[in-house]
Amino acid sequence: MKNQVLLIEDDDAMRYSLAQTLDLDGFSVLQANGLSQAKRSIRANFNGVILSDIRMPQNDGFDVLNYTQSIDPDLPLVMLTGQADVPMALRAMKAGAYDFLEKPCSTSDLLAVLHRALEMRKLTLSNRQMEQKLRRQDAASLHFPGASAPSAALRADLRRAAVGDVNIHLTGPVGVGKKLCAYTIHMLSQLRVENLSLNYELNPQLDIRKLAVPDVLCDLSLKNLHVTTDQQQLDLIAFANQHANLRIISSSPAPLETFASVSLIDALNPALVHVPSLEDRRADIITIFETFVRLIARGQNIDVPSLTPEIRDDVAARDWPGNLPQLRSYANSVVLGLSARGSHASDLSLADQMDAYEKLVLSETLKRYNGQASATAAALGLPRKTFYDRLTRHALRPKDFKSG
Repeated sequence: MKNQVLLIEDDDAMRYSLAQTLDLDGFSVLQANGLSQAKRSIRANFNGVILSDIRMPQNDGFDVLNYTQSIDPDLPLVMLTGQADVPMALRAMKAGAYDFLEKPCSTSDLLAVLHRALEMRKLTLSNRQMEQKLRRQDAASLHFPGASAPSAALRADLRRAAVGDVNIHLTGPVGVGKKLCAYTIHMLSQLRVENLSLNYELNPQLDIRKLAVPDVLCDLSLKNLHVTTDQQQLDLIAFANQHANLRIISSSPAPLETFASVSLIDALNPALVHVPSLEDRRADIITIFETFVRLIARGQNIDVPSLTPEIRDDVAARDWPGNLPQLRSYANSVVLGLSARGSHASDLSLADQMDAYEKLVLSETLKRYNGQASATAAALGLPRKTFYDRLTRHALRPKDFKSG
């Protein structure tokens, strides 16, 4: 990683002098005369630190700090301040600035502070890369993203199910991803070599006795178990007893006890996992939609399209009774540049559109600040009472946005 510094200073002579000093020490310097110009470089993946004057004519150091923290709370910001501004600099450090230096400061002090800040930045970015790598390797996080409590609970259930040797039964409405859950459990199970899959609804005459089972540890996904006949349930009992190397991952929209015989329930004795609907995971709608868009674009070998505020408003405002297939279809339309069928945000009243957008902003900001209510309220510039009133209005809970 380059030793990169974003230098924000409105005094041209001072900025050029500082830039030359840093350049001589091997820093790569990006110069900006104020926040407006600096915004182009302040990114969550910025691989350096920020050095900013505290007194500037249009946007002062506090504006720079607030903007920086809204993009990345872990991006180090060092303040340059005159002697009279030391109390302000101390207040800035309490608000999240990394350090401050009085002008004029010695070159050795300046470089020492920047090198310490840069080391911390390197560690932060390294940890993030490691976390991202782990998430990519974690099929539960990859297939069921989102910071809400229902999404986190589902991922935890799938991980627990994967390490056990017991059979599993998945329930949940049509389209919530039960088949994907079964595949995720298999992906997380290191000892399971083969993954077999059958669908009773697609093949009403399915005779499980004819299925060839390899002589290795296997997973068998049985979808739509609720449509099985009495004879098929008897055959499944005999089949399960015959193949001790087989872990059965069955699924149905309805609970197992509403259709399965007592004998089948006893024979399978499964661990139960409920898969939440998209409505239950509404706080994660935008995240799930973005994931679909990226995957579809990658599959089509085309650029990921820019998601406009109108598209995001539409996704946030609409109901998704068809769950994941319906949302995926919409994402496919967006990627291909086609008009999506159904109601759009433009068909909604202005009040409904504003409500949807407000909920989206609250959800996205809570997610950015990992469910920290005070930090989110501060970033949005809302008084504490107003902030909680709006959370209540939209049925949002900060704890649902804590990463899990």
